[in-house]
Amino acid sequence: MENKRIEYLAYKWLNNTISPEEGLELNQWYRHGLDNPVFIGANYATTEEELRDRMYQVIEKNINRKRRSGHWLRMVAAAFVVLNIGVGIYVYSTKEQDQELVITNSGTADIAPGGNQATLILSDGRRVQLSDVADSGRLALQEGVVISKTTDGQLVYHVSSSAKADPKGVIAYNTIETPQGGQYQVVLPDGTRVWLNAASSFRYPTNFSATGRRTVQLSYGEAYFEVSPDKEHPFVLSSGRQQLEVLGTHFNVSAYTEDATVKTTLLEGKVKLTDRLSKEEVMLRAGQQAQLSGTGIQVKNLDEGNQQLWKDGKFIFNNEPMVSVMQQISRWYKVNVVFQDSVQDVRLNGSVSRFEHLSTLLSKLEQTGLVSFKREGNNLVVMKP
Repeated sequence: MENKRIEYLAYKWLNNTISPEEGLELNQWYRHGLDNPVFIGANYATTEEELRDRMYQVIEKNINRKRRSGHWLRMVAAAFVVLNIGVGIYVYSTKEQDQELVITNSGTADIAPGGNQATLILSDGRRVQLSDVADSGRLALQEGVVISKTTDGQLVYHVSSSAKADPKGVIAYNTIETPQGGQYQVVLPDGTRVWLNAASSFRYPTNFSATGRRTVQLSYGEAYFEVSPDKEHPFVLSSGRQQLEVLGTHFNVSAYTEDATVKTTLLEGKVKLTDRLSKEEVMLRAGQQAQLSGTGIQVKNLDEGNQQLWKDGKFIFNNEPMVSVMQQISRWYKVNVVFQDSVQDVRLNGSVSRFEHLSTLLSKLEQTGLVSFKREGNNLVVMKP
């Protein structure tokens, strides 16, 4: 009975005769039990008529293909639902579809997502491959600071009482680097938590009590910070020409060398952001994002729905051009991206899981009708659909 009702609503939607109440019922059915929505920007089509034509073609093609097996409703759950033509549409996929939509080339192995991988560089130059350290426990002792690895893959610094009693002791610096396809979490001596994204490098002192300010450096890459409050010792983060000063807050900085813009997203508290080149300063507040580029600092307010971050296990696309989307995928899956057609400026909004195999992720992006992909060994070719 439910299937007949949904089929009736789907065809009313396709024929543009569905009422607002029926549209809400159809949307709720799509949402039920489904995950990993991808929100596609309104440039999927320039007019409502064009949008409906493209959506109809996708649905009609798949309905005809699925009808023979009697499973077309399963496909419709992955089709397009008009939520607001001025904003965009959503695509949903079920776990069962994930299995059906694997698009690996014949004889080509799928690519698994990245995971906890990093290299710790100690102050004396020793390098510790953290992914090679199978057991938890103490890794090193430096100037009264114990460096340990936990069972869940965190790097933790614990300052001994003797080191705290000697605040003028030698300052030792460590660096943690993540490769492509790697991420890692560090708990600094003051309790501040840092999540490093793929292809990132972070430098910090092993003992903050020996310094007046808690000064750290994101040499390149992306990191999320949950800073422990300490009014007497401001937390200062430098990244290229940008410097942030905070007391206790949650924020994310993306500063990849290949990106023209350094993005700072503030989720809690407030920070002072300084362009060390122009000396321009802004005070960033919760729910805002600063973008530092060659033209200076621009600040924009984020909607509550756009404040998720990569550390939550998702790729987050906020009106993101395809070239930036593919850079993120390249870093996480360790693939080379080649654009065959001019789709670099196609823009996406929304989120997809970072923990899918590559074929599944690409399938979900292909469902937008904006782009298609072809695997050639370790090269990923991006094309027009």
